[in-house]
Amino acid sequence: MGKSLVRVVLRKELRETFRDRRTVFSVIISPLLFTPLLLSMIGMLVTRQARAEQHEVLSVGLVGGEQAPSLQRILSNSRGLRFEAVSAADAQTRVRTHDLRAALQVPRNADALLADHRRVPLKVLVDPGNEASQRTAQRIHAFFEERSKRLVAQRLSKKGLSPELVRPFDVRDTRISGGGSVAGLMLAMFLPYVLVLSSILGGVYAANDLVAGEKERGTLEALLVSPASRRDLVMGKFLTVAIVSLVSSLLSVVGLVLPFWLQPPGMSWLARTELTLTPLALAAMLLVQFPIAILGAGLLLSVSTYARNQKEAQSYLSPVMLIVTVVAMLSLILKAEAPWPLALAPILNAALALKQALNGSLDPTFALLAVAASAAYASLAMAFATRLFQQESVLLKA
Repeated sequence: MGKSLVRVVLRKELRETFRDRRTVFSVIISPLLFTPLLLSMIGMLVTRQARAEQHEVLSVGLVGGEQAPSLQRILSNSRGLRFEAVSAADAQTRVRTHDLRAALQVPRNADALLADHRRVPLKVLVDPGNEASQRTAQRIHAFFEERSKRLVAQRLSKKGLSPELVRPFDVRDTRISGGGSVAGLMLAMFLPYVLVLSSILGGVYAANDLVAGEKERGTLEALLVSPASRRDLVMGKFLTVAIVSLVSSLLSVVGLVLPFWLQPPGMSWLARTELTLTPLALAAMLLVQFPIAILGAGLLLSVSTYARNQKEAQSYLSPVMLIVTVVAMLSLILKAEAPWPLALAPILNAALALKQALNGSLDPTFALLAVAASAAYASLAMAFATRLFQQESVLLKA
């Protein structure tokens, strides 16, 4: 009888939950539609900006260039850099005011050092707080790196020596067969973050409405006098929030992976990324979702039960959402090969276990500890929500 009543409560709550447009939008529409669109827009903007930067001519001040005509001839062949003669004092001011992107300071004896085959000390005046200035400095460094190699090759050729004399090693990256991919690396970074957030925060609207919302509407008392016991009611509501959280996390993963398969406009670079999800990664993904969703359902339902109304519940949830977001962000920073004590850290342990699986470096001991700890925390959260639901002073306060 008890199980039958739990199913009745579960069907009722699921039906009413998915009638709420907020839940449908946040759980279904947003991850499946807006996530791919957002990634496509970001890809288009990044691609457009990269093309614009390739063709952009950057203005650079040249200090002391009039005393080094040989070096000026070298600089005249630079692509994407336009050098303008300025004084040392003006260079500092104009770089600071962003009139110039950067400035190159040339020593007086630059031509003599070049003729004597000696190193020419050059100074690049750059504003470290300006992205355009830093990008210009990088382009200047790349230009002189390429010119240095060419000049050394010319000097060695004149002396009848091979350019390989100063480059004894030729190191090149070669992709191994059966290795990972760029797409897999990107997923290993972002997927645990998205999974943790969506698994817990996806059930926020449902949890708020199931208890705090019923208090506010005055419909909770009618449920309490129904044949269903308090345990039946809390289990039905608990399972509803957990299911909504699971659906949210699963669809968030689909929405994140979808652009890699569809390759929408603006994301043509994905054609080179060969997305592959191994059975181990898929199993880990499913394995970590359940305890996270149950833990989130327990936390959210407890807050909703304790609050007098939905507005108060949202206030209580603000620090919870902040903590979950910060913990999820830690999974972006920390390496997948984390020390085993982190397997006991709630939420973060599941994210790191998933990151290991996506990287192909899953540590079985870490994964088992993470799953066991997550299941223990989820059981505690479920027990706390059930106990809180039994207290009249909490349940019926308005």
